[in-house]
Formats: sequence, C-alpha cells, structure tokens
Amino acid sequence: MKAIFFQKFGVRDVLEFGDRPDPEVKSKQLLIEVERTSVNYVDIRERQGTYNRAETHVGGIDLPHIPGLQVVGKVVEVGSEEDRSWVGKRVVAYTPEGGGYAELVAAETDLCVEIPESADADLLAALPNQGLTAYLLLTASTQIKPGESVLIQGASGGVGSLAIQIAKILGAGVVLGTASTSSKLDFIRSLGADEAIDYTQKDWPKIVLEKTGGRGVDVLLESVGGEIFEQNFECLATFGRYILFGSTRGPGEPFAPRRLMQRSQTMTGLYLPVFLERPELIREGLEFLVKATLEGRLRPSIARTLPLSQGVEAHRLLEDREIQGTVLLDVGTSFVR
Repeated sequence: MKAIFFQKFGVRDVLEFGDRPDPEVKSKQLLIEVERTSVNYVDIRERQGTYNRAETHVGGIDLPHIPGLQVVGKVVEVGSEEDRSWVGKRVVAYTPEGGGYAELVAAETDLCVEIPESADADLLAALPNQGLTAYLLLTASTQIKPGESVLIQGASGGVGSLAIQIAKILGAGVVLGTASTSSKLDFIRSLGADEAIDYTQKDWPKIVLEKTGGRGVDVLLESVGGEIFEQNFECLATFGRYILFGSTRGPGEPFAPRRLMQRSQTMTGLYLPVFLERPELIREGLEFLVKATLEGRLRPSIARTLPLSQGVEAHRLLEDREIQGTVLLDVGTSFVR
C-alpha cells in the first residue's frame, strides 16, 4: 500500500511517501480502505519525537511510523468472525495508534462508527481526535449544566472550534472564545460564540467578567499556557472548573494547588489516549459527534484537502499556522488499487 511515514524524528522533511506493508488485521479489528484522513498537531509532535522524551511521561511511538489518528473509509476485511457484518460498510474510525496516512488501516472495532454512504467524508474525517477531546472536556472532565458559562482559550483551533459548538449543543449559556488575530476572532463568532476575545490584550479578563455579570465563567478550557494560565484565575467563578488540555505557550510558573480552596474551584487535566481505558466513553463520543454532524448541528471547519502524497505540505500548513481549520488528506482518489 501507499503511505506517508517517517523512519526518524525531525523536521517535516523526514516524512516519506512510498510503499509500506499492508497492515495485519487482528482480532476485534477492522481493515479499512481509507478515503480521507486528517492532520493533527499530535502528528507533528510525534514526528518531532516529543512523545518519546522522558519528560513527557506519555510513552512514545516505534519507528518506522505511519501517522494519522482518524479516517473515513470502507471495511474490506475483519479480524473476528463475529464482525463479519461490518464488511462493505462505510465507517469513521479513531485510530490512536496511528496508521491513517495510508491506503489501508487496521482499527479497533469498538472505535468505529458506521456512517451512511451519502455522508460527507471530509466533515467526518475531521472529527475523531479533536472532536473526542472537545466532547470529553465537556462531558467527562466536567459535565456542563444548562445555562452555565464557558470560556474556551485558543478557540479558533481544531479542539476549540468544536468545543464552542458542542457546548451550545449541550445547553451552555454564555460561551466565550479567545484568539489572537482579527480573522480568528471573526471565525470564532461565526461558530456561535457569544463573544470573541483577543487574549493578547492585557485587560482581556475584564471582558470575560463583563460578559458574565462580574462572576466569571463556570467552566474554563485551557490550551494556551504561559502567562494566560495565571490570568485565567481572574475570570474563573466561585465553584469554577478549570480544565487543562494543552500548553502551546509552555507550562508557565509553578502553581500552588491550595489556592483552589479559596473559592472552591477545581482543576482537571485531559489527555485523550488515557480514555482508551474507558472505551465506552470513546464510543459514546464518536456516536455523538457523527450524529450531530449528520444532523447539521456540528460542522467542522475544513481548510484544505490535499492528496496523500502531499503530507509534507499538509504538515507545513498546520505547523506554520497558515490555515484556519482542518487539513485533510485525500487517500481514496489518489491511487487506483
């Protein structure tokens, strides 16, 4: 099969396009002929070797490695006889071990959801990794109550843009999103956020307080870090829940946990692969995302669709922050098998 892979860690030029062995389909797995996959920041960090450093505490990957955490495609083979009915069905799959940047990928049956033949492959291929993160932030790390206020840092990104929409679907009241440029702020508003806030402005927490009647937000989703981490406490309500899922600006200064006692606040971290220990939650999330997208209530933003052979360019667009939305790789029309 054709695939994008890397045999060493480094800059995006380590990505190679060529032939790799077809994956072996194991028990309780489905072999999927891929139509679309998408590019995530996780793929970039894998390529850079971030997750193979001891200080990250998250394990690592083996080389050579085919990236790709999510696909849409058709089931062509199964690893267990009881899954025989899946053959020929079109599915969206979460592939946490990677493998999506290829013509074929093996996926756990429990991490696949059937989709209609008429479903838009682009929209659904953009969902699993970022969509599951957004969904679990709002349903597992905490549970949004109707009317509660939410602040989403870095809301123009893949997770943040979906979290805005999911929060509204789940009944949130005021939903606020932050970004750093006027175009990104306009994008956040277009997704249904009640207010888009420029977090590069020194007094941005005052705007959050104004929009929440002075009490602050009930739920705060954090993926920026750095000095933003400390500023967040200026606009977190009493009993507020602070949920960390990234640190694009670095971890910031040390934090004294006992300060949470002063206003009975809580802090939680989320790392999606940990939820593989709770596959029922992953499955629930996938079903929610697919259903909401098919019903038109959730719409991922697609920035570009490139052929599989242009994996290096896909990484460049995302890494250099030249796009707003998801970059897809078109696998199904690139080659004739």
